[in-house]
Amino acid sequence: MSLKVKKIVSSRLQTSYLSSVISTALVLFLLGVVGILVYNLNRLPETIRNQITVSVKLEDSITDRSAMRVLAIIELKEFVGKVKYKSKDEIAEEMSGELGVDFIKLLDENPVSSRIEISLKSEYFSVERIEPILIEIKKIQGVKEVMYHKSLFEQVAANTKNVSIIILIFVGLLLFISVFLINNTIRLAIYSKRFLINTMKLVGANTTFIRTPFLAASVWQGLISGVIAIFLLLGLIMILKNDFSNILELTDAKMFGALFSMMLVLGSLINFISTYIIVTKYTKIGADDLWEG
Repeated sequence: MSLKVKKIVSSRLQTSYLSSVISTALVLFLLGVVGILVYNLNRLPETIRNQITVSVKLEDSITDRSAMRVLAIIELKEFVGKVKYKSKDEIAEEMSGELGVDFIKLLDENPVSSRIEISLKSEYFSVERIEPILIEIKKIQGVKEVMYHKSLFEQVAANTKNVSIIILIFVGLLLFISVFLINNTIRLAIYSKRFLINTMKLVGANTTFIRTPFLAASVWQGLISGVIAIFLLLGLIMILKNDFSNILELTDAKMFGALFSMMLVLGSLINFISTYIIVTKYTKIGADDLWEG
């Protein structure tokens, strides 16, 4: 009897699950698209922060060896993300190119100082932390002056914080909508099988026995939906790669690996939990109540 009931359940569920797989795959695909957009939006503040540097002007008389010593000390600081050393000759060449005049020949000397450009780590990019950092750098022997664009720094620090909050809210809202849509799809699929669940109860099947085929199917449904969504996303990436590679980051294998894994896990997990709750609900209500859903 048990084997016969299982075969009936599996056969009856196939048609409704096909539509559920497609619907869930489309939701996961949209989730993946938004995931790529969120990843790139999240990189934007970091890109902007890297463009705003703290400029460390070295002493005019400092030797190359001493300059390298200062560079090594700065590189070891916990707040440092990236550093770049510019010698007097490199800076003079850049300035001559911008001005269109070789001012060194006019002055018979190089009046500029060597510099070290520092990009701060994101966790140190704040108005509260910048002043102690400047004081710490000024104490290093060989440093003449520490400069940064204060107003621009404050503006970017405030705006990037707001962007992070907006992204967090957006991701939370997206996850809520995704769960709602997938749950609603599964609810409709199982709703059409509510009388079958009641029939299984009447022949003596317990709750665990009734749930098992539904839960097993829900996991496979989530995995299949995730795979379909991944292939759809890969197709979209191939289309966008040539035209939008300068705007969107579409080659980060680590990010895509995490995104694809998330799509598979979310698809299976949401399906499993939703199915568990909905099937359990129908195993507890009476036959008369089934007409009300």
